[in-house]
Amino acid sequence: MRLIPRILIGIAVVLFCLPVPGAGATGGRARFDFDSDRLPIASLDGDWRFHPGDDGDGRLGWARSDFDDSKWTLLRSDRPWNEQGYHSLSGYAWYRFSVSVPDASEAMALELPSIATACQVYVDGKLVGTAGSLAPRVFAMLRINVYPSQYALPRATTGSVAAPHTYQIALRVWHSGVGVDYYGGGPQQSGARIGSATTIAEDFQRHEADETMVYVDAFSFAILAGVIGINILGLSFFRPREREYLWFSLIPLSLGADAALSLWLVRVWQLLPLWDLVDGTLIAVSQVAMLLFLRRVLDLPKTWGWKLLLALAALSPLSVPLYWVRWVSVPVSSLIGVGLMLPGALWLLWRLIVGSLGRDATARLLLLPIFLVEGLYIADNVVLALWQFRLPVNPYFFEYPFIVANIHMHAFILARILFLLSMLGFLILRFTGARRREDRMVASLEATQQVQRILLPEAIPQVPGFRLECSYRPAEMVGGDFFQVLPTERGGLLLILGDVSGKGLPASMVVALLVGAARAQSAIATDPASMLAGLNQCMMGNRSGSCATCLVCLIEAGGRMTLASAGHPGPYRNEAEIELPGALPLGIFGRAEYENQTLQLSPDDRLVFLSDGVFEARNGAGELLGFEGARPLLSLSAAAIAQAAATFGQEDDITVLTLGWSPVAGG
Repeated sequence: MRLIPRILIGIAVVLFCLPVPGAGATGGRARFDFDSDRLPIASLDGDWRFHPGDDGDGRLGWARSDFDDSKWTLLRSDRPWNEQGYHSLSGYAWYRFSVSVPDASEAMALELPSIATACQVYVDGKLVGTAGSLAPRVFAMLRINVYPSQYALPRATTGSVAAPHTYQIALRVWHSGVGVDYYGGGPQQSGARIGSATTIAEDFQRHEADETMVYVDAFSFAILAGVIGINILGLSFFRPREREYLWFSLIPLSLGADAALSLWLVRVWQLLPLWDLVDGTLIAVSQVAMLLFLRRVLDLPKTWGWKLLLALAALSPLSVPLYWVRWVSVPVSSLIGVGLMLPGALWLLWRLIVGSLGRDATARLLLLPIFLVEGLYIADNVVLALWQFRLPVNPYFFEYPFIVANIHMHAFILARILFLLSMLGFLILRFTGARRREDRMVASLEATQQVQRILLPEAIPQVPGFRLECSYRPAEMVGGDFFQVLPTERGGLLLILGDVSGKGLPASMVVALLVGAARAQSAIATDPASMLAGLNQCMMGNRSGSCATCLVCLIEAGGRMTLASAGHPGPYRNEAEIELPGALPLGIFGRAEYENQTLQLSPDDRLVFLSDGVFEARNGAGELLGFEGARPLLSLSAAAIAQAAATFGQEDDITVLTLGWSPVAGG
């Protein structure tokens, strides 16, 4: 009984493994026919009839199908005519050839390779299409047809019956004089074909897609360079003093625009001579920006030689119009442009090599990417110029793309991408280092500000008979103005005001020195002049090179006031300036002498002490507040005077002290 299930299982397995009819082989064998299964396309590469000049009668008789061209010269169709004996031929020339087809009832098409500068295509005496722009328009002189083109052929049938036909094809070519040294006239390479219109169109679309893929790297680079350039340009607005960010932003922006415009001017408009000018201008911009950038980051001097390199690079695009007007040939124009760029490129590489040998980390980081970009540019232009001089070199040696993961990558684009990434990494490191230094500087400024707050009086001493107000506004976080208000043992008041040259942290350090010295001198000096002499000696020992104006005013309890000035403005008494003898500021001459001036205050007299920052306030129109402008403010409080000067346009530290004196009853 167990045998039957086993037999059934075996039969099922055999049936499962048998081939299903129609799912595999049909019982016959695969067959292909060499004649019927081949693509309906024929190559037209070979010898074509050629004749320079144009049809003499002006009726385009050379395009007629019955024209006798047997006496015309035979030229190869896969090479331009300048390589076949017609070296300097420009203007019009004609090609003719015939094609026999067995069945002209099908839709047929003709595909031609790039033909410089432009051509009209005639089939059996009828114009079927034009590639490029023919003379005599000026615009046409700058346009060179560098891409293949296709044309529909007229059908030749008798009713609905298929019939063989021989097409007589004539090409009327016009070659611009501008392009004589640029491209050879006529067809540039092989690729002329005739065949089924559908097949030709499909192949043409595939060719266009392949051409687009070749330039994917250029599209990508243009986007990448534009994004990097715009971001760095925005950064330069936030850090205007660090000009290297501005110069660097111009490099990717110009190179990205160069890549984008090359696709537009070359592929779409085919304006190759105009593209030479645009390309040369954008490359010159990037070269000038590179020189400015490298001088900045390597901290090099602006020598006359460096300025000459800038001028040469900026003038390099002017070599292009020279061949437009036929003053020089295309290769000579190219070499002139390269020659103007070459000194700047060599200087860049030389400075980077010297810096690298000197263990400069910046130079070592930038040497390789800049060498690739500069070296490829120079080498490619030199090779192209040699080819245009008809030397046996490959003009596209440096322009052939190599394939990476099914994407075409040009050496130029790869070098520029590596260059941008290296430069971007360098700028990130530089920006990070700058931020760290700024953080340390801010911390130092805050510490100095704390010290200055300690040195400058926060609370004004209350001395009987004196009414004192003070206002201090530094131009930056810390300032160069200082003042001290010190009561004397006999009920008087000692005022010390000064202004150190400069602003910011260096000036604040000198302020700390002077405030400490002033307090020490107040204990030993007998009068304001001797105090200034002591402060002057202290400043002479200071190595900062700064100087300072200073005013010392000693007012006794009875109103007797003694003043001495070291170049500081005198105070105002009841809105009238007290004239003081002139003297040198502190720290200029070690043997400077200072003179005391004494006067008696009257009850309710009001004194106003001002620093230079009040008089030097400047508005948006560039006008100074000055002495006359400050005079109407003297009746205001110290805070109001300082606020008015700051509102007018503060440029320096502002210090204002107002003092009123009245005798003390019973004193």
